[in-house]
Amino acid sequence: TFVLDERVQLTVGLQTQERHLILFSDVLVIAKSKSSSSLKLKKQVPLSEVWTGTCLSEVTEKKMSPENSFVIGWPTTNYVVTFSSADVKERWLSALQWHINEAKQNEFLKSLTLQIFVLDADNCSSTTAVNVSNVETAESMIKKTLQQLGLPGRTTEHHLWVISGKDDPAYPLIGHEHPFSIALNCLRDAADQQQGTNNNTLLADGTEASFLDQLPKEKQCQFVLKPRLQAPVPLRRESLQKHTKRKKSLIDWALRRSTSTPTGSPPSQSPTTPRKLFGLSLSSVCPDGILPKPIMDMLLLLYHEGPSTRGIFRRSANAKTCKELKEKLNSGDDVQVDGESVFVAAAVITDFLRNIPDSVLSSDMHGLWMEAVDTENRAHKIEAIKSLVNQLPEANLILLRHLFGVLHHIEQNSGVNQMNAFNLALCIAPNMLWLPSPTGPEEESRSTKKVALLVQFLIENSGEIFGGDIASLF
Repeated sequence: TFVLDERVQLTVGLQTQERHLILFSDVLVIAKSKSSSSLKLKKQVPLSEVWTGTCLSEVTEKKMSPENSFVIGWPTTNYVVTFSSADVKERWLSALQWHINEAKQNEFLKSLTLQIFVLDADNCSSTTAVNVSNVETAESMIKKTLQQLGLPGRTTEHHLWVISGKDDPAYPLIGHEHPFSIALNCLRDAADQQQGTNNNTLLADGTEASFLDQLPKEKQCQFVLKPRLQAPVPLRRESLQKHTKRKKSLIDWALRRSTSTPTGSPPSQSPTTPRKLFGLSLSSVCPDGILPKPIMDMLLLLYHEGPSTRGIFRRSANAKTCKELKEKLNSGDDVQVDGESVFVAAAVITDFLRNIPDSVLSSDMHGLWMEAVDTENRAHKIEAIKSLVNQLPEANLILLRHLFGVLHHIEQNSGVNQMNAFNLALCIAPNMLWLPSPTGPEEESRSTKKVALLVQFLIENSGEIFGGDIASLF
């Protein structure tokens, strides 16, 4: 039954999209204007899988008013939805919550037992099974898990992540989401793939629980509970599987400098291995303003193959291959990059960035970069960032022009590779700028979010900021 129809704005990160929301008694339809008289369907979500929230600042860095906005989401994404007025917002929020509640009451299955992978502050792991209902939030699931394991601390000191069975990266849950809905959505998608049936009719007889047991582990949801003190790094299913075999996992290796390394300092290297590339200042490895040949070769590989590669910079590369390539590069050996996997090239470029002393964007300028990110007027923000870019050493600027030429090229093909500017920034940002001196976890977390917004803005506006035809570099 039709309930409401409204034109709205959906915002996540710094991106805002014009959309139409059409509410039925059992489903929410998200559509895009195709013409003045027609709409294009973008998403159709059962109301039993929709959630709402008030945590606007957790979803976007834009200043949004709670008067006419609230958070809406489904497995596994969150948006700030903005309406034309406070009255319209209240009417929609009330209708949504009522129909969501009705849909959940009508669900045949009301609870599921989910496996929770728990990491503690010492990188030790354990697994526990937690029964969750279809109305429980991620926050209540954290509380239940901590109580069940007898772990100290408040729920706010822990963070719940989910890795779906769809080859997606780990998604950090804010707290208002419904883990039951996430697991069931993943389950129904897997059932669709196996049986080719419609997920609205499949499993309607309550066979979800038994089907969940039969589903291969790589297609199940994996929920991960970890302390918030740890940096928010991209987790992956294969990393978690290896974690049970050894305490020091590869989770942090892929996309972030080691949290055991003092802020602003490159990871230590063996004194018996002379460094030729990693951990040296850019000016020393870029004589006459020319990038080292292997770095340029990897950027070329990424420029040509990255746009057509799904999950580039997000998906893991073979750790052994990356280590061997890095050792060859660091010893000064002549390396042919052409035959390497594009994922290896992405991982090694990321590692190279992470090892640049004081970061490629210069830790000394951290405060200035943060001020520029906070600039609301787009034109003023462009000018502020261009001014800071021009203050960087020549070698840094050359590397940045090439790097953002690659990232922008990849982002332009996000429909194929599923890596838009926001996703790329989450993967790359932790390796591009960090605080000039050690600080507390809250300040580190704020910095990480802002640096990601900065990198996203640089990707989206690379032509204006770095000037000229960046594509001509390749």
